[in-house]
Amino acid sequence: MMGGAPPMTPDLTDERNGGAGAKKRRKKSKSNNGNSNLNGADNLIADAATETSRTVVTSSASSNGINGVMTPPKTSSSKHLIQNMTCLLVGIIIGYFGHELHPHPSKSLDETKKRIFKSVLTKHRKKHEEIAKDSNAHVSAASEEIDRVHPLRHILEGASVFVHVKKQKKKAPKKAHKEVAEIKVDWKKWKFGMTDDFQLNAEQTHLVKELGQRVVSKASSIRVCPNDGAEECSEHEKQIASLSGGTNLPGRSFIERVDSVAWGGNDSDSTRWWPRKDAKDPNKLVEGGRLLAGYLKIMKYSLHSKFPHKLCEQGCDSEVSILHTLEWREKYKPWCVTPNTIQFNKNGFIYRRGNSRPGPRKRLEAEKTKDSESLSSSGHSLLFYRPAVATVENPDLYGRVMLHAIDAAVADSLLRNNGEIGRFNIIFDCKGFGSKNAPSLANVKVLFRYLQDHFPDRLGVLVVANLGGMAQMLMKMVLPFVTEDVRAKIHVIPNDDEGRREMLLQFIDEDKIPTWLGGKDDYEFNADEYYKNEKCVLSEDEVSHFLVDMPYHG
Repeated sequence: MMGGAPPMTPDLTDERNGGAGAKKRRKKSKSNNGNSNLNGADNLIADAATETSRTVVTSSASSNGINGVMTPPKTSSSKHLIQNMTCLLVGIIIGYFGHELHPHPSKSLDETKKRIFKSVLTKHRKKHEEIAKDSNAHVSAASEEIDRVHPLRHILEGASVFVHVKKQKKKAPKKAHKEVAEIKVDWKKWKFGMTDDFQLNAEQTHLVKELGQRVVSKASSIRVCPNDGAEECSEHEKQIASLSGGTNLPGRSFIERVDSVAWGGNDSDSTRWWPRKDAKDPNKLVEGGRLLAGYLKIMKYSLHSKFPHKLCEQGCDSEVSILHTLEWREKYKPWCVTPNTIQFNKNGFIYRRGNSRPGPRKRLEAEKTKDSESLSSSGHSLLFYRPAVATVENPDLYGRVMLHAIDAAVADSLLRNNGEIGRFNIIFDCKGFGSKNAPSLANVKVLFRYLQDHFPDRLGVLVVANLGGMAQMLMKMVLPFVTEDVRAKIHVIPNDDEGRREMLLQFIDEDKIPTWLGGKDDYEFNADEYYKNEKCVLSEDEVSHFLVDMPYHG
């Protein structure tokens, strides 16, 4: 029969008439609410499928009638099934994106889905009603097909909105870091970076006293007459013999010598290279106490060792190592700079700025005295080393810039902590580090000889950030020349911004971490400003004879 209505499945008939099938499905949908991210809108997905089928039937009936005679529909039951499945699939997609927009599922998530579905279906009903009211409208077969899938088109448009919102959410700037009141410190990792005292037992204290006496005695015994003592001379004509095969030094008393080589060139009791006896402080039982304790720690508290390693390869008395450093400081003058030194470090490949957080003893003292200001100024000094901003075209200048910065960092630590702490931490930023920035193996050995011989137990920790391929090669070059004690102080921190920031916050306050490492310090290095208060500026000629005076470091 040409005019009969298209056959419908029982389910679709129930949906049109609001029969039992629809009620059962709605009841089941409500009972499953909350079981998954999509359950809150299951009933609306069913409604979308229902509305689609209703539209298909209504549109078919109205468009296929010619002079009151119904013609067979242009859509089959398989097309209905595809449309219903598509509705369901799109509903799932929308449910997923709805979940992404609401990371914590709640009532608001369910309400959002309902609002979107109702908006889509309402628009479709209004559109269809407008077409139905217009009796003179002549609808083509193509328009009918578009009208049939109209709900799907709107639902897909709704889904695209979710995609757009999600993309915009990803592009949105990240929220500022939350203020952290107190970071839990991994003391096993950072003990060297924050330890603030030299606690010695009775035996170690005795060794420090004995070594101090031996240093003074040895300093007197190496006073010789000119020409290697070939001729007799008066006491004031005597010179100081070199312990490393270099030129002799002018004859001065031991106290005059040690007072002329203060850390950072500072004329202060706190920065004396050879500390004075202080009866008020039990840790300063003898002159040179803290300095000697540092050397003895490296020498495993032995008065006869193979330190310095090159000079005492066959072993020598421990006082030789202290007098060897005294000779080096008198000849090299690490607290001094030259015009070429300042120019070489114009980009600030290494500079001193700020300090680390204080250790437990300083914190307890501050709590007792309620002195919060001391907490911000105590702790090890900080050195920022960025080798990528310099080239090693002149190894001697490169070394002098680094040694000057290290000497200044020790002085800064001593000044801020009343002579009690003389250590520094280095932040080694490898970002952009390449072959042109890497020193040769020979230069690495010379630099580490300076550091190990003349700055024992002054390094807190060496923190390596942004470690890349070339920097790893440099580390492999360096590690064979450092002791196990120094290796324990080297830490590689994560390359991701948040992991690096959290690691640094364990021992540095956020306002002292540079912005290029995720902190809040926006300091920009300026060579003229950085070096403007230097107490000692030498000419290039004055420093050019160092390797002649002390060939040991050649």
